[in-house]
Amino acid sequence: MSSMKIVTDSTADIDPGVVEDLGIEVVPILIHANDRIYRMGVDISTEQFYELLQNGTCQFRTSAPSPLVFEHLYRRLALECDYIFSVHASAHFGDIMASAAQARSKLPASTNRLELIDSKSTSMGMGLVVLTAAQAIKDGATPDEVFQLINGMIRHTHIAFFVDTMDYLERSGRLSIASSVLGSMQRIKPLMILDEGEIVPYERTRTRAKAIEGLYTFIEDFPHVQNVTILYSTTPEDVEKLQEKIEPIFPREQIQVAQFGPGTAIHLGPGSMGVVVFEGLEA
Repeated sequence: MSSMKIVTDSTADIDPGVVEDLGIEVVPILIHANDRIYRMGVDISTEQFYELLQNGTCQFRTSAPSPLVFEHLYRRLALECDYIFSVHASAHFGDIMASAAQARSKLPASTNRLELIDSKSTSMGMGLVVLTAAQAIKDGATPDEVFQLINGMIRHTHIAFFVDTMDYLERSGRLSIASSVLGSMQRIKPLMILDEGEIVPYERTRTRAKAIEGLYTFIEDFPHVQNVTILYSTTPEDVEKLQEKIEPIFPREQIQVAQFGPGTAIHLGPGSMGVVVFEGLEA
């Protein structure tokens, strides 16, 4: 039986306990806070990050791990397993994919089979794909089955979200929206989606209540839903409101809840909220 390993980056927002249980390798992205640099999940916890975010004293940005970090990891894993599936945040969200690709180019072709995969997502949109693939490996799936599972889930996993202010997204450079359009969005709370890994406007909602309603409608529009995850940054009280709306169309006890990790929250800001919908592979 072929031995396999899943690699991802810390924007996947996966619980550390689950990471350890499933043997997932997580490469930490870098968090820049004023003049200090932290490795996400290593030098700074999610709780510590949110304290800094909400006190408003830090200017944040993120950067990708260096190609050398990836290369060292890939070379170590190549000695331990036959296949590596390296699944990362959308190439539209920075240089993580580029760093991983540069590292892969340094490896001997005969060393092992390394599949570098753009999840076209981030946060638990990517995290769900990684978790499912890692569990499949644990359950005895073949390399081809894992590869097909990852790519199938990427096609059928969707994210919608809204932000309290467009300022964080604008500063992050994650938006490919004309400045004239962006200006018209400043006073509303627009619903946005990831389309092929790129953030695009989805619905113009003017209040927080309407934006939460929009997240529900986004879920409702899918004819089949296998998994729903609610994401929030600093407003856990709004999770209950959304759960109540979703309950008539999806079992409440099956709804998962997760907080945006620092790698995403830096670009969305306080008050942001979203949902991840997995349709199922038969959708």
